[in-house]
Amino acid sequence: MTIETQSLKGKVAVVSGSSLGLGAAIVRELSRRGASVAINYPYPDEKANAERVVESLGPDSKSVIIEADMSTETGPRFLADRAAEAFGKIDILINCAGINRMMSLDDPDERKVQTAWDLIARTNARGTFMLTRATLKHLAREGSRIINIGSGVSRAADPHSSIYAGSKGMIESYTQCWAMELPRKYGCTVNGIAPGIVETETFLAAPKELRDSLQPKIDVTPVAPRAARPEEVAWVVATLCEKEAGWLNGLYLPVSGGLFMF
Repeated sequence: MTIETQSLKGKVAVVSGSSLGLGAAIVRELSRRGASVAINYPYPDEKANAERVVESLGPDSKSVIIEADMSTETGPRFLADRAAEAFGKIDILINCAGINRMMSLDDPDERKVQTAWDLIARTNARGTFMLTRATLKHLAREGSRIINIGSGVSRAADPHSSIYAGSKGMIESYTQCWAMELPRKYGCTVNGIAPGIVETETFLAAPKELRDSLQPKIDVTPVAPRAARPEEVAWVVATLCEKEAGWLNGLYLPVSGGLFMF
């Protein structure tokens, strides 16, 4: 193996929402660099996907899969405690679990709006907050990392995305607050990633109307007229976990091929 594949050897990473998509790509990249990984899925129907992620890792990888729903009150604590129980500590927390529902502010269906608000806010905003809180007691007190997966929509929102964009705006604010509050006490850095459009399974399975609405943004992306590959975003996340990234703190990095610049 090359030095790069062992650069995170001995580290333990927890990645919420990692049975598919970007979370799964992050798990693979962290594992490739030598980290032990806790793969999280939210409910029984997703277990098979989590198992496929395990199967995709190298033969020398160390991993555990944990069912825990970040939208619930108990799920975040369960994930942190079980990961620490399996590996003895946590060095890296990637808050990746998230959900979106397109919703107009003036949608006449009050029940649908309320359901969307509750699910998005509980998963994205409360879930990130509570998982981080639950992880702190297990966090290695030197060289640890907390990375929050936000979104470019927190700065450049689209129509019908106010709930989702608002939840990602909270995650951006968490990143700034925690980057001031936690490093000296917990020996960590705290950073955020703001992806643009990423070609995940969820994106590819989205209704054609939604994908068509995003195509103009894809077409004007400065680097190339395409969506990001999950592996490209995962590389940035994993690089922030490296020892050499220890002086990076409080960043909120757009990873969008230049579609978002801030």
